[in-house]
Amino acid sequence: MDDEGRRRLTEAVRRAHETLGEVTEMQARCPDGVDRFDWSADLLDDLARIALQVGDAAAALTGGEDDELEARSRDLATTIVRRRNDALTPLRSPRRRMPRATVPTQLDARAVSRYA
Repeated sequence: MDDEGRRRLTEAVRRAHETLGEVTEMQARCPDGVDRFDWSADLLDDLARIALQVGDAAAALTGGEDDELEARSRDLATTIVRRRNDALTPLRSPRRRMPRATVPTQLDARAVSRYA
């Protein structure tokens, strides 16, 4: 790779880093008038793809295929997709509360004494 190619690659990686930093700084709020679930699902899918690409890029820069890099980037992508799926799962109905036990009007003497 010539100097121009290295410079372009370095700039591309830095731009990607800065762009992901902007996503974090913006706190990724859903724009008004947009379905939050569709919007977040699309972004999380793209982030999962990016995780896989980061692993591939790191392997390429370090000399080729790397099983550990591939496994870790795949784990990250899977975790992102799992989070997306969890966020899109409809909320469960609240658990029913057990009725409160009635408080007896008179307490047994043994219940009151800690020495009984």
